[in-house]
Amino acid sequence: MSFSIMIGTILLLFPGLFLAASFLFFIFAVAVEDRGLIGSLKRSWGLARGSRLKLGLLVVVSALFGGFLGGVGSLLDLAGMAVVSDVVTVVLTTVFFLPYYAIIASAYLQLRDGRDAPNRSTATPVDASQTPEL
Repeated sequence: MSFSIMIGTILLLFPGLFLAASFLFFIFAVAVEDRGLIGSLKRSWGLARGSRLKLGLLVVVSALFGGFLGGVGSLLDLAGMAVVSDVVTVVLTTVFFLPYYAIIASAYLQLRDGRDAPNRSTATPVDASQTPEL
């Protein structure tokens, strides 16, 4: 019985990681490229092609931190420090996810522009002339 549970967990975990890595750039395709639902899914799938292992590691790191954060928050709640739990959760989430999303945005830009070099010494200006006004 436990062997079948282990196999089932593995068969559930790996496709989930694969799909999470494949659709990691979905929100960027929606927000930056102004694509619809299906177009964003296709764009994210195409951008992730060839980089799914690296992107999967980002997903795993995020999941591990989420588990750690959930554990810390739960322990503080059990200790009767609900307010402290909320403050710690907000601070840790901000400290982790701000650089995390910066890394994902940088990966998106590199894959979108076809650049392989992670260190770009010169910043290129953004061309906002094609941006519609709100």
